[in-house]
Amino acid sequence: MFQDPEATRLLAISPHLDDAVLSIGGGLAQAAQDGAKVTVYTVFAGTAPPPYSPVAERMHAVWGLSPDDDAPLYRRKEDVAALDHLGVSYRHGRFLDSIYRTLPDGRWLADHAEGGRKLSVSEHAPDGDPDLVAEIKDDIKAMIDECASTLVVTCAAIGGHPDHEAARDAALLAAREKNIPIRLWEDLPYAVFRPASVELPQGFHLGSPDFSSVATEMRTRKFQAVECYVSQLAMLDGNDVSMFDRLDEHARKTSPHGGYGETTWPVICKEDDS
Repeated sequence: MFQDPEATRLLAISPHLDDAVLSIGGGLAQAAQDGAKVTVYTVFAGTAPPPYSPVAERMHAVWGLSPDDDAPLYRRKEDVAALDHLGVSYRHGRFLDSIYRTLPDGRWLADHAEGGRKLSVSEHAPDGDPDLVAEIKDDIKAMIDECASTLVVTCAAIGGHPDHEAARDAALLAAREKNIPIRLWEDLPYAVFRPASVELPQGFHLGSPDFSSVATEMRTRKFQAVECYVSQLAMLDGNDVSMFDRLDEHARKTSPHGGYGETTWPVICKEDDS
């Protein structure tokens, strides 16, 4: 992914507190070890005051937290431990996770969905939130300036999560305005279960996929970092196969040469798209 790691200042835009590590943790650790300066900015890491939506209350219970616990604070501490283990820096954004947000009419954005731990966006939600994307874009531009970034990498939003799409679209717009390259990572573990279908906003196109192998040590470090997200492990593991086994199997299927690695795509910007 990096032609000259020592000259690279990489800004990874993670929607949630675990997405970057799950999807590209091995590559981030490898880049940092090779001399790149790496910062992970998590967009939806803000603290939400009660009352909480039914979905949020249920998720807190799944995470093993009591109603009195500050869930975002707890998860930010997990994130700090995970990113420290990878040897990269962190910044936490101010925006609220979808389970804490409301629609303009006051109804909760996230609804229950069949399947125990699943959630869905309310059928009353509009298609996208341009005001939210614009706010996130401004914060990402400020992060690009703060880190003097030479490359931005973020999620492809495989799986269609509204937070992933908002973070991705904001990062695309910010990188284009700052005239720096951007790559998209394959959202894991979403891509293990869903086809890698990606629809970008007008004016942006995916280039050819790039599978980047990482050393065995970096794969191990990534998996150890994922284990720092204690609250999320029950959700990530399946009933019959562990999440780590699934990630290994997915990498083997994707790799042209075997071994562990992660997939990203360069983004081609075309201002004159119509």
